[in-house]
Amino acid sequence: MESSKTKLTTAAIANELGVSKTTVSRALSGKGRISSETRERVEEYVRRAGYEAAGSINKLERRPTNNLALVIPHHFVQLDLPFLRKSMGGICRMAAQRGYDILLCYADGENTEQLERQLSANKVDGVILTRTLLDDPCLDLVRQRGVPFVAMGRLRSPAALQVDHDHVGAARELTRLLLQMGIRHIAYMGNREAYTVNMDRLEGYRQALEEYGLAVEPEIVFSNVNSDESRVDALEAALEQKPECLLCGDDNLAIELLKDLHQRGISVPGQLKLASLYDSEILQNNAPTVTAVQFDAAALGTAACRLLLDAMAGKEVVPRQVQGYQVILRESTK
Repeated sequence: MESSKTKLTTAAIANELGVSKTTVSRALSGKGRISSETRERVEEYVRRAGYEAAGSINKLERRPTNNLALVIPHHFVQLDLPFLRKSMGGICRMAAQRGYDILLCYADGENTEQLERQLSANKVDGVILTRTLLDDPCLDLVRQRGVPFVAMGRLRSPAALQVDHDHVGAARELTRLLLQMGIRHIAYMGNREAYTVNMDRLEGYRQALEEYGLAVEPEIVFSNVNSDESRVDALEAALEQKPECLLCGDDNLAIELLKDLHQRGISVPGQLKLASLYDSEILQNNAPTVTAVQFDAAALGTAACRLLLDAMAGKEVVPRQVQGYQVILRESTK
């Protein structure tokens, strides 16, 4: 029976019952929306199999590893993301100061196998999630296992450890500044809706328009612009509405749209203005330089790692910490 306990994973349970790993995690953790019938079916199976959730193990019996898992989505690896590089630098420096090492862990959609292996083998003492989703199997998994974790982003539970930038306030302020400049027809070009950061940016845009008594125009609001095809389609649809400015979800999207506009012979800022809700070197060194919101990604990573390690050490902490921003006006909106 001891052998079956160690071999029985969330993936194995899901495969045996013909359900998703997320469903199994939710059934075992008691969190998330699944039917009572499915929950009972999973619970009955694990009882018969003699499964013991890792979260039930006395933490005092675990030997500290002095390792932290840093969970990174697979698509992050395919992109040149200054945010990820800088935040990882802050995380690694803080971890090293406290005598901890970082183990990278890749996740994609419901594929949490690498994180499951690290947790099942007790390779890490805590987990750092580099992004937050509305429906996150990694979050379900660490909660189910009872492993200390911190998220870089906004979580629904105010009691969960999380460090975030004020994306709502940043998007609201940048949109407000554009409106103060007399720009009224602002098209919003956003990224994946599943990410809470993108929802917060869109919310800030909406709030600024409402403050000026302007209605949000669905025809110029585009979300899930996360591929070449979706970007081209969104740009063509936006241009049909003759906007005065494109407000982009991040630096990568902003630079790609600038290239698209150049190919179409549309000058920035002469014929169309453009701004980004995240700043980086590629926007600062571009011609024209791009108006953007500046965040300190390294400080965010440092704060997240410190918060997790302080909580693990039994220190009293503020679970949700929000860091500031700065709006930088540049050539692209003149």
